[in-house]
Amino acid sequence: MVVVLYNLMFSESSTIQSLNKLLASNKFSEIKQVLIFDNSQQAKEPQGLDERFIYYHSPENVGLAQAYNYALSQGDEHIEWLVTLDQDTTLTSDYLEELIVQANSQPQSVVAIAPIIRDNNQQISPVRSDTLRPLHTELPKSDQTYSQDIMVINSATALRKSFLNKIGGYNLEFPLDYLDHWMSWRIFFEKNQIRILSTELQHQLSVLDYANHMNFSRYQAIIQAEKCYYTLYKTQLFAKYRMQLFLRACKQILTGKFNYGKITFKFLFSGGKNGDKGTKANE
Repeated sequence: MVVVLYNLMFSESSTIQSLNKLLASNKFSEIKQVLIFDNSQQAKEPQGLDERFIYYHSPENVGLAQAYNYALSQGDEHIEWLVTLDQDTTLTSDYLEELIVQANSQPQSVVAIAPIIRDNNQQISPVRSDTLRPLHTELPKSDQTYSQDIMVINSATALRKSFLNKIGGYNLEFPLDYLDHWMSWRIFFEKNQIRILSTELQHQLSVLDYANHMNFSRYQAIIQAEKCYYTLYKTQLFAKYRMQLFLRACKQILTGKFNYGKITFKFLFSGGKNGDKGTKANE
């Protein structure tokens, strides 16, 4: 397992605290190692955690993709699955128990296993990936295996290490945002499957309304990743995505968010991720 921290003490992370309590129960010997990858400015090595926790401090904030790739390179070669975790997901005994059972029983075609994730009452994972409005369509069901058209968020998703090694790890073109969209896309591109558990977890998703509750630099990073994803990967939605950008920019201008509207129009009329066609990474 890998938990990525950013400007948060380990004692404030609901992921680490809930996982530490579960490991202390001595019920989950199948979990061999938990890497805390700390992207914070200063190292704050935790104390008093289960012995399976190890700590690594990055000298700079490298985001998620590099952190996950580091964890992939550090794990024991006999460990079959890597579970990626954000800092604000509350884990439960039911989740770990079902995850372990499913991980030991799925065919090789299933390369990802993920729970139902909710932010309060809103299901945020899995969602459909064949629409630009995934929260406004019929949501994928629990206890199902999918071969197309869904997206699962990074946190609490387990991935086969053999699959990750085959595709060259996580795509550094998406250091933070849309990394989960790309990974779900890549799984289906490779003709593999995602298994959805019956277990539900709670998670705080900071980007549910990013245009209204996020600073400008963060919005720029998100829209850059968003544009890259629909330009290079989910290309069948690119035309609809351009229309969505246009409507979003108009709304931002009309509501007085001029800087946001300006950058949205800039990405609307630019080329690929960096103004050109770009290339598909990790293929």
